[in-house]
Amino acid sequence: MHPRASVISLSPRQGPSCDAVERQLRASKLFQGLSAPLLVELAATSVKKRFSRGEHLWRDGDQATHFVLIAAGLVKIVQRAADQTESIIGLFGPREAVGTVALLRRGRYPASAVAASEHVDVLKLDPAPVLTAMDTDPSAARAMNGALLEQTRALHEKISVMSAGAVPQRLATQLLTLAERFGDDHDDGTLSVPLVLSRTEVACLVGARVETTIRVLAGWQRAKVIEFSRAGISILQPEALRAVARGKD
Repeated sequence: MHPRASVISLSPRQGPSCDAVERQLRASKLFQGLSAPLLVELAATSVKKRFSRGEHLWRDGDQATHFVLIAAGLVKIVQRAADQTESIIGLFGPREAVGTVALLRRGRYPASAVAASEHVDVLKLDPAPVLTAMDTDPSAARAMNGALLEQTRALHEKISVMSAGAVPQRLATQLLTLAERFGDDHDDGTLSVPLVLSRTEVACLVGARVETTIRVLAGWQRAKVIEFSRAGISILQPEALRAVARGKD
């Protein structure tokens, strides 16, 4: 059964709420280039949903019917093999849209989307205004082409991680990639990534055994290269991690 996520409908009569949604759309990678009238029309269709950690936004095989924009939290895209082992094929955070390619193809989702943080807030948006405008509004066509390019970028990112080499190289590459996408730089040269991931989830991200992943991460923690906490991941020695990613001990 699908989870009963909480739902808040934002109708066109709710001016302040729609204004807030418009601001969120302008801040997103997918919708920021839309023309102002189209942005207003799209915002008026929005429905906000909240999911708790482990709940499915959708399951593999579900029909794609809406744009889904992450307002807060982290979403993981997962596939299960025949032996029921899970592989995380992507992580997405605030201001990022998920499942857009399946929607543009009028198809079904090829993998499941699961809330990977304590709470995930998303905006579901009726695609009709954008899809209808694609033939006449250049901003709509550019936005959807951008979605396809973003899917290609995400695929290349995953390939770069999985082809990085042995498990330490894959782990280092993945942590640095997360820092680049979601992290913050600090004056002391350290990096912080406000993502709370279990060792099992990290192992799934890089296609490694959980035991091997735990052993490598524990060694880096003892050496003060990284630190896992309730606030997320701290990269205390970025250069050391970059050296591992390049294949150097």
